[in-house]
Formats: sequence, structure tokens, C-alpha cells
Amino acid sequence: MRTFIGLDLGTSGCRAIIIDDEGSVLDEQRSTYPASRKTAEGGSEQDPIDWWIATQEVLSNLDAKSKSLACGFALDGTSGTLLLADTKGTPLTPGLMYDDSRAKEQTQHISAIAPTTAAVHSATSALAKLLFLQNSVTNAKYALHQADWINGQLMQQFGHSDENNCLKLGYDPVSRAWPDWLEQLGVSTSLLPKVLPVGEFLGNISTSVANTLGLPASLKIYAGTTDSNAAAIAAGIENAGDAVTSLGSTLALKILSDQPVFSPDYGIY
Repeated sequence: MRTFIGLDLGTSGCRAIIIDDEGSVLDEQRSTYPASRKTAEGGSEQDPIDWWIATQEVLSNLDAKSKSLACGFALDGTSGTLLLADTKGTPLTPGLMYDDSRAKEQTQHISAIAPTTAAVHSATSALAKLLFLQNSVTNAKYALHQADWINGQLMQQFGHSDENNCLKLGYDPVSRAWPDWLEQLGVSTSLLPKVLPVGEFLGNISTSVANTLGLPASLKIYAGTTDSNAAAIAAGIENAGDAVTSLGSTLALKILSDQPVFSPDYGIY
């Protein structure tokens, strides 16, 4: 029997689940972390170390026999949450949460240059957060979403992300590339992650991390997604026209289409 581990990083805590080949749930674990720190002018921050502590707790507490058979791992995180890290993945900034809206000045700059169809025209976008952060940190190597940073901790290798998380950072899902207009905005493009499709192999878990958490050293880490996309996948969305709503800290509506749909005036991307 093979098993698979999934991790959900939310606003107030994280959950881990382990399933078998047929999708039967073998074990679940939960942990919480401190609530977001609210600061002046729309700030909303969390300490990435709190995410990692909670992640280690839930993975360590999963049923030992079931996780010894685990061959694959994937996680989802809150959409638009971003931090900067150094060459070793050490956080240089707090994690600016999905609802951090301080980057209002940066949003005006984005609006003057970015296409209207890009999912970056909000002060809460990951791109606005990157512009807000990059000039305050001199030795940053990586711009990482919540999911990216936890995957990096597990592999002890940073600089990778998935296409879903990168939408709000300016990634073009049609051409599957970072667009040229990011440089016109003054984005430090060297900070941008290598982007892989959801479900693609990222790398193996670090041997030392595997030993610490009681996980197989052969465990493969796969590119995950954002929280509401994970909810849509879990609900079994399959055919064009299928729709799923998920309610967490915010309400998200996902509709499966056979072609890209862009309607920025209505918040659709």
C-alpha cells in the first residue's frame, strides 16, 4: 500500500492528512499558530517560523505506520501571502498575509503599467507586496509565497513555486512565463521563483528533515496550489461549467472553463 500526505496552511493554523491509494483517510492532525498582527494602514503579518513550527507538529504527529509508506506530499497555502528570504531561506521579512493592503502607492504604479487582465491590480496582490518589500531589504535572494517557503523548508531548497500561487505575483498563465512588463515596474526579477505547473515534481524531502519528522527519506514533494483551488480540486470539479464555493476567511468562487476568462471589472481572473 502507498500513502500520500497533504498539508493545508490556513490563516489561523494548519492541517495534515494522510490517505491511501483509494483516497481513504488514515489520519488527520491539526495545529494552530498566532493570529495575524494587524498594523497601521492595513498591515497584516505573520511570522513564517510559526508556520514551520505548526507544520513540524502536525507531520510529526501523523500515524507512524501510515506515513512510513508515504510516497508523495503536496500542500496549499493562503493566496497572495508573501515574504522575502536570504540564500538559506531564512525569512528577512514577516509573511505579509493575503489581506495585507499597505501597498497602495505600489498599486498605483502597477495600474499604470500592468495589463488590465493581470491579477495584480489590488494592494493585496503578491506583486504589490513584493514592490512594497524589495526596497527595504538589501540581501534578499527569494520572493516566496507561504506554500513556497514551507516546501523549501521541507526540501532545504528554495526558489520554486506553482502557477496558481504566482498569478497574483504577475505570472502569465497563458504564455506560462514571467512577463516583460515586470521589469518596467522595477521588479527585482532575480527574486522571482521558478514556476512549475500544479502537481509537478519539485524535489525530494531533505534527509535531515525526514529523519526529524519521521518521514521516509524517499518522500517526493510536488507543486501544490492556493487554498481555494485546493478546495475546488478536493470537491471533484471536473467538467466545464462546474463551480465550487469555499468559505474560509474569505469566500471564493471557482468555475471550471475550457478557456481563460478575464473580467477585471468584476474581479474575475
